[in-house]
Amino acid sequence: MIDTTQGVRLADAPKLGEYWPGQGGLYAGIMPDYEGTQPRVLIVAEDEAVDIPWGGFGATEEGAHEDGDGHANTRDLVGCPKPWHGHHAARFAAAYEKDGHKDFYLPSHRELEIANVTIRDAFDKTDWYWSSTEQSSAMAWGRSFGDVHLESLFKHMPARARPVRSMLIIDGSATSDDE
Repeated sequence: MIDTTQGVRLADAPKLGEYWPGQGGLYAGIMPDYEGTQPRVLIVAEDEAVDIPWGGFGATEEGAHEDGDGHANTRDLVGCPKPWHGHHAARFAAAYEKDGHKDFYLPSHRELEIANVTIRDAFDKTDWYWSSTEQSSAMAWGRSFGDVHLESLFKHMPARARPVRSMLIIDGSATSDDE
């Protein structure tokens, strides 16, 4: 549920790629909703998990296909009733806390693309990052921030997971999914 009681003024946002005090990470810009009704501010954690699998190799997850909504994908992956699927990257991101915020999630495919365009230098150039968007029973979407452009990887392979959080932009201020 979107909490509309606490807002963040966009005028208070730091420059792209800088840490946003009190918001838990680096300001990565605006995530469009592609319908024009609810664009979101994207915050990318500075911390990450290394050598973590996506999980669920060989199985298709019902709710992990949102290309632009990592929050919904992560919620569905973490809530998967099949414990052998693991979903290690999503669980890491969902458990992450910073600056009092507990609403982090594994970014969607499009959210990783926004980070690639706006704060590419904040990511390791030699490794690969998971998104929460599933491609098939064997593969999930992700991103390489180096010279090699990879978009998907086998779910059982190790990669990095970087939590993100987002806030709705409402009347010049933003609101988060916190609490």
